[in-house]
Amino acid sequence: MSRIHRLDQVVADQIAAGEVIERPASIVKELVENSLDADATLIDVTVEEGGVRKIVVSDNGNGIAKEDLPLAVERHATSKIRDAKDLEQVITLGFRGEALASVAAVAKLEICSYPQDASNAWTLRIEGGKEVHFNPAGRAVGTTVEVSDLFYNTPARRRFLKTTRTELNRITEITRVLALGNPLCGFSVRNNGRELERMGAARTSDERVGHVLGQDFNNEAIRVDMSRNELRLWGWVGSPNFTRSNSGRQFFYVNGRSVQDHLIAHAVKQAYKDIMFHGRHPVFALFLELDPTDVDVNVHPTKSEVRYRNSRTVHDFIMSAIYHSLRSDPTDPKRHVESEFVTTRDPVVHSSINLGSVPPAQRSLGLSDSSQARTQWWLSEALQPEPQLSAEASHQTEMDDVAESVLPPLGTAIGQLKGAYILAENDDGLVVVDMHAAHERVLYEEMKAHRGRNELARQRLLIPETLDVGVQDAELVEELADELVNVGLVVERSGPTTVKLREIPALLATSDMQTLLRDVLDDLREHGQSDAVTTREHQILATMACHNAIRFNRRLTLDEMNALLRKMEVTENAGQCNHGRPTFKTQSLKDLDRKFLRGQ
Repeated sequence: MSRIHRLDQVVADQIAAGEVIERPASIVKELVENSLDADATLIDVTVEEGGVRKIVVSDNGNGIAKEDLPLAVERHATSKIRDAKDLEQVITLGFRGEALASVAAVAKLEICSYPQDASNAWTLRIEGGKEVHFNPAGRAVGTTVEVSDLFYNTPARRRFLKTTRTELNRITEITRVLALGNPLCGFSVRNNGRELERMGAARTSDERVGHVLGQDFNNEAIRVDMSRNELRLWGWVGSPNFTRSNSGRQFFYVNGRSVQDHLIAHAVKQAYKDIMFHGRHPVFALFLELDPTDVDVNVHPTKSEVRYRNSRTVHDFIMSAIYHSLRSDPTDPKRHVESEFVTTRDPVVHSSINLGSVPPAQRSLGLSDSSQARTQWWLSEALQPEPQLSAEASHQTEMDDVAESVLPPLGTAIGQLKGAYILAENDDGLVVVDMHAAHERVLYEEMKAHRGRNELARQRLLIPETLDVGVQDAELVEELADELVNVGLVVERSGPTTVKLREIPALLATSDMQTLLRDVLDDLREHGQSDAVTTREHQILATMACHNAIRFNRRLTLDEMNALLRKMEVTENAGQCNHGRPTFKTQSLKDLDRKFLRGQ
């Protein structure tokens, strides 16, 4: 029988270090954060062999006093907090007092520091957790931390490191993350004597964003800045057309701290819903500011996770801020529409155009027989020709010196290309519209608006469906019965692990309700709300819109083309179809002149 025994302190320190020090980039992160907390305005990171052989982080910050140097490498020794109450309002990047002690447990460590009010610098060297020397030294004001032979005393950990190139990429990436959150500080990164990165102190946040995310992002970025109560979200999000194949270019900061947060990821995903191409990921740099007492940063040793006192409030605020910023995108024609281009008409059915019968699923919307025909907006508002100006009105418009142009944002149609595109002329130049994608968005948004104006229609099941969902979900059903009714699900607990599903949303009559219920419960448990039902409904509406939108090779008259352009200008999210593809592109006259060498 094995007996319980106390681990050797060296082994205990190495285990504890494993929570903080995962790879060379982990050390760079901890050391750079210490430099930023010391008010450094210039930080140099120098590594050898991707940081495995050596890491040197040097700054011009406040420095560490001679008498504090030995204490700085002890576990849970810090200048950032003093008691438990301070944990409720942490405003520094570091505070746990573990970083230097963890580094000293798995590598050889040397710290040279010169505080501004000291007579000279001092150097402390630690190997294997033991002090080797502590001597006077020479350097300018600030601190240099040198870490060498990482994991020399834990070879098993060293074998799990990736290639030199991979570890180096992680270092440059974490430096960029920290630089983006601290634009007033200059950064440089070198490997084996070769400079890889240099960022001077930025004059504006835009300048630092352009350096980290690229100037092409700056050109496509949409500014976000919204405040509500004690919350503020500001920064930049990429337009729905500026996306990546993965989430590697998503930067989020809470009170200046870079975090990875599933709550934020969900909020962003919701904001981009319906306007981003499937399988793509948005690019963003966002900064959330809130009262430090409303966020817990003491969640994980790496400090990369946080918890919010009111997580649902934060989630909804972030989603709302991004949603409204995206819908005020200057490339969206709806944003530019002027009142003179908005006309209200009663729908008129034109018998000369026929798109087929109304899909059966439309009946689930609970519409009257007469209003079911609104699925075919092409028969009415969507393509109703613009009223013609009388000769007198036309003459008066030509004599009007106040308005320089009467062309609406998406211009006037001049023709159709290959049965797929509408060509239009606006004040800036040429507009090319994908007519199927544009009409699909118009139909989809009108269907959603009509759906939203009606109560959620429910359908009672002839025979209630019994589902075995487990004890936890059965209890959740019992607790959240009212919330489930709000999303169209009438469910009641019928046993320790079972529930009975009695009513479902009418539009989802053919859906897999067992999977849907579990998705709803998962959302309610994790986020306190669920949009699973709405998402499924919108998927059906999107399919209906796609099937009813005009098809390739459909020949349109100029009046019909102009009617669609006008409809786009008053439709939300008109810049993308339901699948996230762009609906139109513009080519300025200046660009065309340059391509044809006019004026040269």
